[in-house]
Amino acid sequence: MKNTLFLLLMCWWGIAHAQTDADALRFSYLKPGGTARLMGVGGAFNALGADFGALSQNPAGIALYRTNEFVLTPSLRFQSTDAALPGEPSLRDERTQFNMDNAGVIFHSRPRAGKWTTINVGLGYNRTADFYQSIFYDGYGDGTITNGYFEEANAVFNSGGDETGLDPFGSRLAWDANAIYPDLYDNLSYDFINDPSARIRRNQSLSTRGGINEMLLSFGGNYDEKLMLGVTFGVPILRYRLESVYTESDPDDAVPFFDDLQQTEYVNTDGVGFNVKFGMIYHFNQTLRLGAAFHSPTWYGMTDEYGNTFAYSYTDGGGSVNGQTQFSPTGVFDYNLNTPWRAEVGAAAVIGKAGFISADVEWVDYGASRYNYDKNTPSADFAYQESLVNNDIRRNLRSVTNFRFGAEFAPDIFRLRGGAMLMGRPGSEDSGFDLGFTGGLGVRVEGFYVDLAYRNLQSDGALLAYSDAPTVSLTNRSNEFLLTIGFKF
Repeated sequence: MKNTLFLLLMCWWGIAHAQTDADALRFSYLKPGGTARLMGVGGAFNALGADFGALSQNPAGIALYRTNEFVLTPSLRFQSTDAALPGEPSLRDERTQFNMDNAGVIFHSRPRAGKWTTINVGLGYNRTADFYQSIFYDGYGDGTITNGYFEEANAVFNSGGDETGLDPFGSRLAWDANAIYPDLYDNLSYDFINDPSARIRRNQSLSTRGGINEMLLSFGGNYDEKLMLGVTFGVPILRYRLESVYTESDPDDAVPFFDDLQQTEYVNTDGVGFNVKFGMIYHFNQTLRLGAAFHSPTWYGMTDEYGNTFAYSYTDGGGSVNGQTQFSPTGVFDYNLNTPWRAEVGAAAVIGKAGFISADVEWVDYGASRYNYDKNTPSADFAYQESLVNNDIRRNLRSVTNFRFGAEFAPDIFRLRGGAMLMGRPGSEDSGFDLGFTGGLGVRVEGFYVDLAYRNLQSDGALLAYSDAPTVSLTNRSNEFLLTIGFKF
């Protein structure tokens, strides 16, 4: 997505600030996938069916299965990110990961009476999001992370407090590491007191991993070969891991006394949710098919575990001091997140046994995501922090329309596929679309098939190491390969 997605890292102003509007977007921004056939046609499968990946899109497609089926989809993804500070050269970091994007089984049955020609059940999972990314940048920029720690500490001391009232994930670490200290007149000070915008060197190495696997149970029926109806009960299992090492240094002696600092951070987020999807497909004739689906919000129960370290080195009249690393406590926070509902419509033209062309439109309002901090432990502070972050979501995220197009050509037992995706940018100050291209091929014989798909995506974003840090520009590229193996029985 090419909205300016700010990842606010390493600035823990209280527990509730562990969650941001960027996190809400990350956990609700889904890409069509699951199987190689669905991805090969750009995810444009709303009006089609008989593909397990479509059960997370339009569950009515399950009604078109004519046999029992088992499906399995391993995947390989190559991620690269170019990152640059303002006025500095771009640096690239790369990452490769292997996953299982899909596994499932379809049970087919034919009613003995009436106009219901199939009643089918599906059980398995589809992977709906990936969080794998590696970022590295290095160069010069104005300001320092200790500005924020000093401001917070100064507010605490000016209100009559002492170091015990400092944030154990931020300003208290800086105090214990002697990055913040009392001067000769017993006034709070730090090395940047005379030049908080000093130009110093900085770099950051950041990696994220994890994803969302949606466990699902689907039911669907085919009425008179005209109307297909289906429902999917989804249980998304979310896992997100972030590790970061951020450093500042002063090789040009721009700041008296200061030599360097290093802060590390980790965040482990785990969540389990629930959603329901309803869908229908109508066959006007042998060629034209229309589909529609509605996805409820996903209601997540989430847990964050987090912590960080801080080390500070300086040189004064007594010589160089390599400060000991200070460790924060381990933070744990339980909360709820509701992602937006979605609506989809699609149309497809099936050209006999020669293949098909299809197009889908999806609408989703990312600004409708909501956190709930105080459901289990009500408190005025949690309610206030919840209000702040939910207002950020309303202000910074917007509704988008996504378009997907695809086609399949089926000469004999072979399949050739292509597709494109236009993904709306959720940032409120942005507009337009990000473009992705897909392609694939397959072979289908009696009782067995194999499909291979490729998807290329590129998106832009931005990164803040801390509040008011120089903005790092990001260009993300993804090359994905899926291999689906299916058995009919």
